[in-house]
Amino acid sequence: MKEVSCDIICDLIPLVRDGVANRDSVDMVMGHIEDCEACRQEFDALNPMELDGLSIEDENIIASIKRNIFITQMAVLILGAIIGVALTGSMGQFYNFIIMPILGGLSIKVLRGRWHIGFIAVFVLSYVGQVLYFIITNQFTWGVLYGSAIYGMFYISLMALGVVIFGLLRFAFGGEGDKNEEG
Repeated sequence: MKEVSCDIICDLIPLVRDGVANRDSVDMVMGHIEDCEACRQEFDALNPMELDGLSIEDENIIASIKRNIFITQMAVLILGAIIGVALTGSMGQFYNFIIMPILGGLSIKVLRGRWHIGFIAVFVLSYVGQVLYFIITNQFTWGVLYGSAIYGMFYISLMALGVVIFGLLRFAFGGEGDKNEEG
């Protein structure tokens, strides 16, 4: 076996002491420090990393980051729903072919097991928005109630399309990262 230089061993010692080196590196360092007094002193001088003290702080930082990401995603979800519903009565209505599928995929990503809340919120928001618009503009008829429900169902259908697209993208890019996020 080729002799390993002390410089390489000194580079590996912190990894071994912190418990993150692979088995071969650990064996190499331990074998080397049996014969090399200078490297053994380096190994003994370096204290192992205190993981217990950092884990609580790290968990708080990670929880804070996750909370901020969740709040941002919820803000985008709500803002997108409001913009999509506001465009219903204008020429910009066709932007909903882009907005609503994004909201559907975002609902699955942000709300996970409660994804249906996003769908219900968009339906209710679009229904109430349409009815209020026709009441305020003095154009209300009983047919507005049915028409508003149809718009709501149309938006939910577009959101469902977004869920399908999101699922296909997750499948195509190997959505293994989502399993780790839920922990």
